[in-house]
Amino acid sequence: MTESEIGDLARLLPVPSPRDMPADRELALKTHLVTECRHARASAAAPAPRRRAGSVPGVRRHPVLAAATGAGVLAAAAALVAVALVPARAPGPARPSAAHGPAAATLLAKIADTARRQPVPVVGDSEFMYIRSEVAYPADTIVHGRETSVSGMLRERQIWLPVANVCVTGLLTENGTSTPISAYPIANGHPVKPPSGSGFLGCGKGSLGDPTYRLLQSLPASPAALLRLIYAQTKGQGPSPAAEAFTTIGNLIGETIVPPQTVAALYRAAALIPGVTVIGHATDAIGRAGIAVAWTAGHYRDEWIFNSSTLQYLGERDYNIVTGAISGQSAVLQRAFVDRAGQLP
Repeated sequence: MTESEIGDLARLLPVPSPRDMPADRELALKTHLVTECRHARASAAAPAPRRRAGSVPGVRRHPVLAAATGAGVLAAAAALVAVALVPARAPGPARPSAAHGPAAATLLAKIADTARRQPVPVVGDSEFMYIRSEVAYPADTIVHGRETSVSGMLRERQIWLPVANVCVTGLLTENGTSTPISAYPIANGHPVKPPSGSGFLGCGKGSLGDPTYRLLQSLPASPAALLRLIYAQTKGQGPSPAAEAFTTIGNLIGETIVPPQTVAALYRAAALIPGVTVIGHATDAIGRAGIAVAWTAGHYRDEWIFNSSTLQYLGERDYNIVTGAISGQSAVLQRAFVDRAGQLP
């Protein structure tokens, strides 16, 4: 779908009414994030944990759209090692008003159809998903009652995730450091099986917050059934069911390899989330231009960015639509299956 087609759809729709979060609630959430980041800095030298419910290590947990989880906060704190205070800035060229309803459903249907036509890979249980990205995950902080953007530097990130069993040790390479990752706790650089009664959920295909390729293959092909499953498994998380569902789908498409039929269902499920919009112009972390599917909470917007011509997923960006302060962005460069953690395609 071209930008002109999206523009035509947008002009047929009313400008969405603002959905600002109450100021006291927004400030409380931001203050909570700052506190969590301070706690995480103290343990930034600890090995990065495996993804936990609804989060990717250092990825996509917006301070307002979702409460910061341990993995997300830890990586955000690590990113602050080389930070610089930057003034609020507009997130690229002037953006048209968001088009919602039929425009979002139409675009997501086209994206889903394109994804479903991709070849189905033949993958062995011993293999790993490999994803290479450029990422930058700053954080919004409060200084004298005003929001200031603390910007993380753009950096390469490589991750190897097991195909069939979350307890198989994967690998994360970022900022020049390689860290083993596993559903087991990591001690002295090696996964250690926790004692019985510790609350460990066990090995296997994982969960929506920590999926293997086998789990993704097993998800419902029906968009409605898939969305019901996401709502059920994320109940009570995030500021609202819709926000958490959008974040969960964004995490799945952002840093895994999703089977064609499943990713098509995820995109169609996203079209059923109330409040999903289309942004006619967006850019990913390395400046690639495209069109975006977005969800907005208060002043904050979370965008999934796609190539306008091929509809290929490019990356994501979270930002404040009032100040332009970016709170996270990525650009996916490569996905592949490899035989072992650390191996390059």
